[in-house]
Amino acid sequence: MERANNIRILASVIKVDIVYESGDGTLTAFFDSAPDSPLMQSERLRNDLKKGMEEKKATYLLSGESGTYFAALRSEGGYVYMGPMCHEKLTRTGLRQMLRSYGAKTEDVRTLPLFTLPEIRNMILLTNSMLDNSPLENEELLQLNRIVNASDHHLKRDQEKFLLHEEEENEDAAYRHSYHEEQLLMQAIRDGLPADAVRYAENMDKDSGRLSGNYTRHRRNLAMIGIALCARAAIDGGVSPESAYRISGYYIHKCDASQDPAYMLHYRNRAIEELAGRVAEKLNRSGSSSYIERAKDYIRKHYREKIYLDEVAESLGISEGYLSRLFRKETGECFQDQVNKERVERAANMLLYSDYSLTQIAEYVNFPNQSYFGKMFKKYKNMTPKAFRDRYKNREAF
Repeated sequence: MERANNIRILASVIKVDIVYESGDGTLTAFFDSAPDSPLMQSERLRNDLKKGMEEKKATYLLSGESGTYFAALRSEGGYVYMGPMCHEKLTRTGLRQMLRSYGAKTEDVRTLPLFTLPEIRNMILLTNSMLDNSPLENEELLQLNRIVNASDHHLKRDQEKFLLHEEEENEDAAYRHSYHEEQLLMQAIRDGLPADAVRYAENMDKDSGRLSGNYTRHRRNLAMIGIALCARAAIDGGVSPESAYRISGYYIHKCDASQDPAYMLHYRNRAIEELAGRVAEKLNRSGSSSYIERAKDYIRKHYREKIYLDEVAESLGISEGYLSRLFRKETGECFQDQVNKERVERAANMLLYSDYSLTQIAEYVNFPNQSYFGKMFKKYKNMTPKAFRDRYKNREAF
């Protein structure tokens, strides 16, 4: 009885159906939705599992439809079945096809959890242990691991075929850009040299290996990977992760949405320029204390919230008065000036690239009202928000 309770708890935790079949064919479900389970509904499925287990004289794994697995284990004159355990995400249509293949009902299908192959293996090993079975022998473990390793073997085989194809199709493969050239690009980013970084990237473009059989997809992949690598180099150069990921995320999204390789190259280069430019700004402000830089990072992350000097100082481990004096000394401005400047910059971007109303933008960047928004915007941009939008909106569209 205790073991039965443990198995019922296990089924509820791992979200996998577990069914026991006694020697006389009586079925016991260790989960709540028994009528929906193919293990309960399909005699053919249970027979396939039993047959496989008898033939192997060991724990048996059945690879089912659409990346699903079922398992059969021995238990005191009977059998314990587990499944379905999904390795691939199934749509509702896929779920119905899977159930239909075993003669199970297809109405009111329920969503099945997704597991990695090692998780499936470990769930079976855990269930075997709870059944008080002896540890699985080497052959049984090999069988479990065979499923886990099948994907790796398939990938290795495909990789060899890919490399052979590349060597046959690309006689100039030996002249692809080198690791050294890639490092020159990364170092230019870390050193804050936008022009050099773009030049290195463009030199590498003509010698890059194909990342897809489709030229447009190849260029998209190349641009997106380049942006991601350059973002990490910018972080190495001192740019905050939040800023680097925000910049790279925007340009990766632009590349992903584009169908024109020329636009993808343009977005990649703009990302490189912006990331390297941020590093240059950081280096030019090297006289600033780490406290000020960290405070600015805090403001960039929380500009849409109420920001209080004492909370920022506490997050930095210094006093409110000391942080206030640092701002005056190193920037010539007070703390609130920095908050307002950040909000104005975010608002300026929204004025250029969104159709939000002035009231909506003021609220979004957390100015208390549109009047104060207009006052701060004019202070830092020397014109009203409306004049700024009328003058500059769509001018930078590519």
